[in-house]
Amino acid sequence: MDLSSFRLIRLSDDHNILPFDCGDTDLSDFIINDSKDYLKKLLAVTYLLEHGGITAAFFCVSNDRIAIEDMDSKSQFYKWIMNKMPDGKKYKSYPAVKIGRMAVDSSMQGQRLGTILLDYIKEFFITNNKTGCMFITVDAYSQSLKFYEQNGFKYLCPAKDKEKNVTTRLMYYDLRELTV
Repeated sequence: MDLSSFRLIRLSDDHNILPFDCGDTDLSDFIINDSKDYLKKLLAVTYLLEHGGITAAFFCVSNDRIAIEDMDSKSQFYKWIMNKMPDGKKYKSYPAVKIGRMAVDSSMQGQRLGTILLDYIKEFFITNNKTGCMFITVDAYSQSLKFYEQNGFKYLCPAKDKEKNVTTRLMYYDLRELTV
């Protein structure tokens, strides 16, 4: 997809957000009504992808971690992390960046913009190691699980997430896979 006519903008308090509707009330409402408040309160930074007079897509990110309490047990956590940390170091948590929300306007869906944004986020956080994070995390809505799987995300704790009435699943992407 040719992105030369798109503009990626870090949301600022004075930026006029262009129309956006992804078909999900919660996500559409967030970008229009809550994203600037999250910015002011230092909870998340939102990036807008603008095109043709609309917000074609957006994502927001914040600091996160993967910690012992994310797993069913300490032993499960250390077994998981030891497969990822060959030097044998054991910490109680490991740095991550969380994709708090990400959505594509209904008129732009099916054009791989979501994948393009994920690739951008992955590259953004390993280039010059902006925050010292090892992982990208996301609490993926059940209808988005396949999308994240196709983009290399894995389930952090499959057993814990299989509880009934769970609307999101914690997934992660190991950024070190891109630096090897």
